[in-house]
Amino acid sequence: MTITQNNMDIEKLKIKDMAKAGVAYGYSKTRRNPSTKGFIHGTQNGIDIIDLNKTKEQIKEAIIFLNSVKASGKKILFVGEKPEIIQIVKEVALSIGEPYVTNRFIGGAITNFPQIKKRIEKLHKMIEERDSGAWAKFTKKEQLLMQRELEKLDKNFGGLGEMTNLPGAVIVVDSKHEEIPVKEAAIAHIPVISLSNTDCDISTIEYPIICNDSSRSSIEMILNVIKSNLAN
Repeated sequence: MTITQNNMDIEKLKIKDMAKAGVAYGYSKTRRNPSTKGFIHGTQNGIDIIDLNKTKEQIKEAIIFLNSVKASGKKILFVGEKPEIIQIVKEVALSIGEPYVTNRFIGGAITNFPQIKKRIEKLHKMIEERDSGAWAKFTKKEQLLMQRELEKLDKNFGGLGEMTNLPGAVIVVDSKHEEIPVKEAAIAHIPVISLSNTDCDISTIEYPIICNDSSRSSIEMILNVIKSNLAN
């Protein structure tokens, strides 16, 4: 499944298609976090096999909550920094007008948002000034330095341009890898939806979705279903 395919209603999501996309593959039993034990169907050749019926139910619960967030007018922040899935995370977030982080989560992006907001505002101002021709009065060297600053700001904060206030929810791909945003969301009392494999501690995650969080096809399928089922 690709994110360009037609929308898929959650009820039409088939277990066999999830299995084909590799959603069911957990890690080795030796790497299993105890908090995921209840979501494992069995073990095959030492590898945990995730119970996809439970995963589908978790996706449903997450969608219900995310729709309530959108109905409240709050944003949903997507975070996914692993190289194999950053383009998927970015495209899904952009397609529904939500903020995202795919480069590096800047510490304080949630817990010190007033300062981060100033950086976002500066980025927008610099883009506006550049595009309006206001930079023409500066020397080529000064313009080059400003362009470098703009590019740095865009790299760090460009995906947060849609986030004018704290989000109502944070979606992370691999809660173990995205430890910082998960902790910051907890401090700010913002619920987290996490696509997490069997090695993750999901005890503090409000809406865990147990799945293969390293497979592009697995992540793409789940994020596409979430995107398709969020109310416009």
